[in-house]
Amino acid sequence: MLADYRRWLVSELKLLGNASHHAYSFGQANMAKRAIEKLDEELGGGAVLALSNDDANALMTEIAALEMAGGRLPRGLRRLRESLRAAMTPPEAPAPRAEHA
Repeated sequence: MLADYRRWLVSELKLLGNASHHAYSFGQANMAKRAIEKLDEELGGGAVLALSNDDANALMTEIAALEMAGGRLPRGLRRLRESLRAAMTPPEAPAPRAEHA
């Protein structure tokens, strides 16, 4: 999914680069370039795996059962559990801004 998004951004960048004589196209090309750079930075060479919430919850349950049955989990399963927790935790809402009267 993210690989498809990156390919689309690259194609848009190439398309906009061909029309760079228009100021609007130049701005759009810069935005596409920054989006590609940010996506690459965020992924940082990591593997992205899309799971449904049901599948993620099932994995969390299975990992918990393994831990209860056998004690200490292998490092990889502990890291997977933490990654799943982080991914399933909704982001905090920004604090409301104080209004000036």
